Amino acid sequence: MHPLDVSLYDRGWETKWDDMKMYGPFSQHLRRMLVSVLSSVTFDTLLDVGCGQGSLLAELYVKYPQAELFGLDFSSAAIELAQQRLPEGKFFVMDITASFLNMKFDMVVCSEVLEHIPDDEAVMRNLACMTGKYLIISSPQGRMRRFETSEMGHVRNYAKGELVRKLDTNGFTPLRVIEWGFPFYSPLYRNILELFRGRGTDGKFGTTRKVISRALYGLFSMNSSKRGDEIVVLARPTNCSHVGSL
Repeated sequence: MHPLDVSLYDRGWETKWDDMKMYGPFSQHLRRMLVSVLSSVTFDTLLDVGCGQGSLLAELYVKYPQAELFGLDFSSAAIELAQQRLPEGKFFVMDITASFLNMKFDMVVCSEVLEHIPDDEAVMRNLACMTGKYLIISSPQGRMRRFETSEMGHVRNYAKGELVRKLDTNGFTPLRVIEWGFPFYSPLYRNILELFRGRGTDGKFGTTRKVISRALYGLFSMNSSKRGDEIVVLARPTNCSHVGSL
């Protein structure tokens, strides 16, 4: 998969990824962590950059009914699904690598996006220009498995400390860092996915797959929040260094 081929992402959202994002054990845990970090700060407006089919925004709408929720993705198929899932949200189709919205949001979330983008620092600078109070960003780190490149379109997994350093030099001050996943998500679950090249994680989830996902979600609850290959960073913006808004 080419990391920035929008037609592949459109087809993926139309045929493969919706249920994975809703019911997959990692996706459920990631939303739990993001919601936990969000609960530590206050915000009235929130933008989800790379919002996909809107599963995070739909959950946030229930928890924060008074907040204005926005989503941005470069896949029009993803935005169509997100708008159906959350009619109350406001959505934009845009390539965050090339530009940014001429708006400020109290909270900007960018979750599982940067690992797909070659010029991640350009994205960070664009995010800084839209972030009013806080940014929450998540991405994998550590050893990158072959299926993550071939099946998921990853161009990198961050080295330990790399994401924090890049945020610090591209418009943000990191405030809090969570490293999650040891041992059941990383390395065990990711190693199993490597054996099967990631098969079984996408497509429609029937009853059996939902039960298995729920069991794995319970197992993942025992993972460390101080060690692992998933990193979540809460940061504060320091500057917007360039122009290029829509």
